[in-house]
Amino acid sequence: MYITSPDQLKEFCQSLESSDVLAVDTEFVRERTYFHRVGLIQVAGKEGCAAIDPILLDDLTPLLEVLKDSRKLKIFHAARQDLEILVRLCGQVIPPIFDTQVAAALVGWGSQISFAKLIQKALGKRIHKSETYTDWCRRPLSENQIIYALDDVRYLLPAYEKLLERLKQLKREGWVAGEVKIWEDPSTFALPDPQTRFLKIKSLRSLKPRSLAVLKELAAWRENLAVSRDCLAKSIVRDETLLEISRKIPRDTKELSAVRGFHHKEVGRSGTAIINAVKKAFEIPEDELPQLPESDGYSTTRGIEELLSAFVQIRSEELKIEPSVLADRRRIHCFATHFEQKWNMDENFLLQGWRKECIGEPMLRLLNGEVGLKINPSGQVTLIPIE
Repeated sequence: MYITSPDQLKEFCQSLESSDVLAVDTEFVRERTYFHRVGLIQVAGKEGCAAIDPILLDDLTPLLEVLKDSRKLKIFHAARQDLEILVRLCGQVIPPIFDTQVAAALVGWGSQISFAKLIQKALGKRIHKSETYTDWCRRPLSENQIIYALDDVRYLLPAYEKLLERLKQLKREGWVAGEVKIWEDPSTFALPDPQTRFLKIKSLRSLKPRSLAVLKELAAWRENLAVSRDCLAKSIVRDETLLEISRKIPRDTKELSAVRGFHHKEVGRSGTAIINAVKKAFEIPEDELPQLPESDGYSTTRGIEELLSAFVQIRSEELKIEPSVLADRRRIHCFATHFEQKWNMDENFLLQGWRKECIGEPMLRLLNGEVGLKINPSGQVTLIPIE
């Protein structure tokens, strides 16, 4: 069903009242805008599925009320961008959430599995992703586009059921809940702090403290402007140009227009604001100039990370899930660093949730010398207690 009228939307949302589980997906475009431009919202329940057109419908309230219902489990595949759209539309997070991509990783079907591969693995069905690069905001949509969009939720519910069955067999249902908590936290979807955006710019460590303050003000100005214009920040002024302005510190718009890479039209639109940002940076007292966080250049004792990586590989083979799902190289380095520097380990990522028992605590015992690794005659590597 393709929904383009308020009556259709109301009737479909009423049909969802009997569904305690919903499959949800969105189609969007975001090449040139700060926020996603949503073209379709697809939802499937017990009574069927629909592609809802938010461009032709002025009021999505009936749908948003359904999505906000905490009694209904919302199923997504690779939930991040879909939730960014829906949380913004709803004005709140919409728990509870289940992410089939996360679940697939936890049952050993591969990390970052695509939707097409998930459906083939779970249902033995091949679906074609022929409309991947469609402009979903252009109207009218073709019948093939609508069918393609509906397939993304039509098969999601049965795939979820297969995954749930497998999770129960492995006694890992609680694992998924722990992994998707981030999607139920409002702070996950907060806009970036403009005052920290300068930290994302490469080569900023080459700047002197006062120039760094200029860069911080310019990056905050650009971020706020990008939000208000709903455009990409780099389309206003590129990072390289912000760095050059921060180095040269122009005193007026004439000097600003001489900076390489700064479009003359933007000088006319934003020149005064930029010069004001530069002046503001020069009003900051010396003891309040921005400080860069220390880079993580700590080198752990030779062999420790290799030992932990070997153990992660062993556990991944035992659990039949990819090593990166258990602990990637960054997590392993962080774990070893915190241990060697005698930091409080209780808050370490690998000692939270299901990972604590599966990987974190055994790794801690390994580093404490309580256990070691042994190769059995069969070639299997196992943990052994050390007296």
